[in-house]
Amino acid sequence: MNFEEAFKVADTAVWEKTGEHLKDIERIVFEGAWEGQPYREIANKNGYQHDTIKGAGKDLWDKLSEALGEPVSKTNFKTAIERRSLSTTPTPQPSPEHLSQATPEVEFPEGIEARCYEGISQLGCLLRIKAPLQMGKTLLMSRLLNYAKLQGYRTVRLNLRDATTEDFSKLDNFLQWFCTSVAVQLELTAPVDEHWRKSLGNSKIKCRTYFEKYLLPGESALTLALDEVDRLFLYGEIAGEFLGMLRTWHEDAKTRQLWGQLRFVVLHTEVYRQLDINQSPFNAGIEIELTDLNQNQVLSLVQQYGLNWEAGKVKQLMDVVGGHPYLVKEALEQVRRQDMTLEQMLQSAPTISGIYRDHLGRHYRNLQQDSQLAQAFKQVVTAKAPVELNSDLNPDIAVKLDDLGLVKLQSNGVIPRYELYRQYFCDRLIDQ
Repeated sequence: MNFEEAFKVADTAVWEKTGEHLKDIERIVFEGAWEGQPYREIANKNGYQHDTIKGAGKDLWDKLSEALGEPVSKTNFKTAIERRSLSTTPTPQPSPEHLSQATPEVEFPEGIEARCYEGISQLGCLLRIKAPLQMGKTLLMSRLLNYAKLQGYRTVRLNLRDATTEDFSKLDNFLQWFCTSVAVQLELTAPVDEHWRKSLGNSKIKCRTYFEKYLLPGESALTLALDEVDRLFLYGEIAGEFLGMLRTWHEDAKTRQLWGQLRFVVLHTEVYRQLDINQSPFNAGIEIELTDLNQNQVLSLVQQYGLNWEAGKVKQLMDVVGGHPYLVKEALEQVRRQDMTLEQMLQSAPTISGIYRDHLGRHYRNLQQDSQLAQAFKQVVTAKAPVELNSDLNPDIAVKLDDLGLVKLQSNGVIPRYELYRQYFCDRLIDQ
């Protein structure tokens, strides 16, 4: 396998997982690493700073880890790519009766979209969409931005995963990345670095004045959607300053007409609890929390897929994956394509060969980064009864596991959110 073939495998895997291609700088890192070059040589050869290439490399390996469902680094990525290439098989051709069927879209609970559309129409709106992994946050955001465009609003969508490690190295760098990213999408030419150099005040003041001078003025409102906000939480000092700044801007919209032009949409899984409650955007604005589908909604989705299931079969699926929209939809897609029966799919579901391996792998990697969370979740998945709060489990840890969508908080304790999670993690966390 040569570089071009390998990069195509990598880029395709990332595209299928995120809907986005690898960046040009990530291609440069990939090619250099494929040829065995150290980061410093890649940087010198392509006119970049060493730290920039190193940061882009970390982001590249993180994306590939997520896309390939296994830990990927500069030292093992060739093997991972080759393994993915060998395991990739042509997509089975659907039977004629399925050719005209479009893939059904999961419908959000009644009233959710209407609340979002109403909220985004308000001056200075701050709309927070909170949900665990793959519950439909990005889909809802896309619909919301499309609605905003129909209202004549300018729209910008930023994914914090697009920021490099260097961008997160200090607040000044991050805010320059933030302003530049918005300006680029709005096709504005006002250079951020020049504004930074000529303006007075600290970096937050410079960020504010850049918005006031170049980004907010205009005939229409600006809707700014921030995806993957949880990535900020890895950088505590930046998270506190940036999120506090967003809260201040939201409050400014109540008294300053210019700031009423800005409407924020923030997508997140967790709530950053290190901030003072009066400075946090997570207790301001409008919160939209996405929940599981109920049995009737799952049955409706089953019918949209053209499957002739009785209620008992729906219950069989929900006993394992609950009403998680992504998990339900993946199962129905597999059965509709006749790749396997429901029974076969459920049998392999909690394994590394099952259809949920990528989803489960992302949760597993998150737990690996926090041994305290991993230990607590191990306690929950191996328990024969609900784990009691306070006496057996720290309430703060339980709330964080709930934010991540791994557990349910009940009046008498904590249980795994889905049977799928209990089966998968019971084996993998046993040695933690």
